[in-house]
Amino acid sequence: MNKKKILIIIGIIILVIISIFLIHTIRNFIIVSKLQNNISQYVNSTNYHIKSLATMTRNDMKLTINTYRKDNKQASFLERNSNGEIIKMSMYGSNDKKGYNTYIDSGNSKVVNKESEGKYILLDIFNGVESDSTWHTILSSAVAFIGSENVNGKECYVVCNFPSFSNLMLEGNNKYYIEKDTGLLIKSITNEQISEREYEFDNVDDSIFEEPDISQYTIKEN
Repeated sequence: MNKKKILIIIGIIILVIISIFLIHTIRNFIIVSKLQNNISQYVNSTNYHIKSLATMTRNDMKLTINTYRKDNKQASFLERNSNGEIIKMSMYGSNDKKGYNTYIDSGNSKVVNKESEGKYILLDIFNGVESDSTWHTILSSAVAFIGSENVNGKECYVVCNFPSFSNLMLEGNNKYYIEKDTGLLIKSITNEQISEREYEFDNVDDSIFEEPDISQYTIKEN
């Protein structure tokens, strides 16, 4: 085989590789753009309920979080189950107050931490394919891998290795299952945790923000 034929074959191979890469990037870009557009109607919601169930793969600990938000009010309810030992935590806050109240139920112990100013656990609308420009979307789409899978009856895209503001993990086996019709995160798998989410919108009742009877709790001084 002469040198000219070898160069032609090499050129064809290069063109095929470039074509495959372009098709991969364009396909992912179209999918990501659709997901970004679909979730845009939810990201600024101020009336929602999110339930998250997380299982730690290392020790099989389960953590259930229910977050409720309505206008300026928020409440989060946590339940941790570790080897049958259950701890419950209720957190109440609002945009009008700097601190928040935390009620902790652990066995026979009932403690309330009033007007805490530490980290408030509040689930929000997670955009797993967030980007700040078209070029960012294109570059992230080029290195991402996107498949399809049904999760609990919902058709989802499985997104891996998409570098975004929400997901900076470019390594490992992290997977995000994003519902096709809404763009909402339904399930995620990271190195040590499997999480599943459920959503409700515009259905939060004010009664959910009523705090427990504080007289039943021991007040913890800050």
